[in-house]
Amino acid sequence: MRERILTTHDDAWALALPAATSVFGSQQYAAITEQYTQTSARLYVIESANSRLVYPVFLRSVRALAFGANQGAELFDSLSPEYTGPMAVGNESLDLSTLFAQSFENWCQQYNVVTEFAHLHPWRYQTQCLRPEGKQLNREIVYVDLSRSLEQLWTESFTYACRKNINRARRENVRTFAATSAGDVGEFYRIYMHTMERNHAQDRYFFSLDYFKAFFEEMPDHARFVLAEYQGQIVAATLYLHDDMDVYSYLGGADQAFQQIRPTNAVVLDTIQWAQRMGKRRLILGGGYMPDDGIFRFKASFSPLRARFQVYRNIHLPEQYNNLCAAWEQYYGIAVQSNGYFPAYRSIPHVNGESEQS
Repeated sequence: MRERILTTHDDAWALALPAATSVFGSQQYAAITEQYTQTSARLYVIESANSRLVYPVFLRSVRALAFGANQGAELFDSLSPEYTGPMAVGNESLDLSTLFAQSFENWCQQYNVVTEFAHLHPWRYQTQCLRPEGKQLNREIVYVDLSRSLEQLWTESFTYACRKNINRARRENVRTFAATSAGDVGEFYRIYMHTMERNHAQDRYFFSLDYFKAFFEEMPDHARFVLAEYQGQIVAATLYLHDDMDVYSYLGGADQAFQQIRPTNAVVLDTIQWAQRMGKRRLILGGGYMPDDGIFRFKASFSPLRARFQVYRNIHLPEQYNNLCAAWEQYYGIAVQSNGYFPAYRSIPHVNGESEQS
């Protein structure tokens, strides 16, 4: 058995976990995220002669928190990219999966990683690598089975309302196309930022234009910006990331003033047709902010298929975790809130009683 901890500067990352296997676990995605967020990316690898388990994580320093500088030794928490978790590359090994949990635990304790939070791929993560009690259903997500013909999807998967909206976009001559220039990415960014501002999105969704340009320039084989144009104006746009099997709806938006011409329906249809030509297996549209909200219902209009999107939580250093929660309580002057955020010391209380994650 061999254990390796790789950084984005190690070419071995791309060999251990190619982007074609997992776009969110790729070296390119990790490097972009590392550059534009306050995180440090690692790929944890454990392998035997015939099997390999990989686990991409972002390490966040606790010192960046308002009360984090008084904790003595530098502490971190880990956060996985979307749709990852511990994954097998090549042959699966039950023995290696069983060994993984203790090996990763030892690494976290050695390098002062207080907590672990993972977004698990519904079909790819290795169940045996994680404590059953640490897994939690986050939400249901919608996906489209791309192995079915477009005719089958039209009659058996798309709802009547979805078909009606696609036809409306066609009648209005909404044109969809993939970005081919930095100017196209700039138009995507304009639409995206207006959407985030209109929806009062959390701060973590306000990325810079350079962040999106990095996907366009550095991941041309795994990132696709799709734009919808109406009467010479871009009115909707979505960034999709993709690997060999799956296409993921990542970030996007639409100009609300043109909602009646249904440009986002046209964007999704364009993506389905492109993904089928490329031989992809699934289009993962994701879920909503709340169960059965408008975003979820829109996505559900394309497919009746659902997958369980689970998260994973683990505390590796209980004493340090309790100390951080105590420091949080002292800083905010209230008790730690049991509102579902993990780790609890990263939540930010609001006046209205709600909180968001920092």
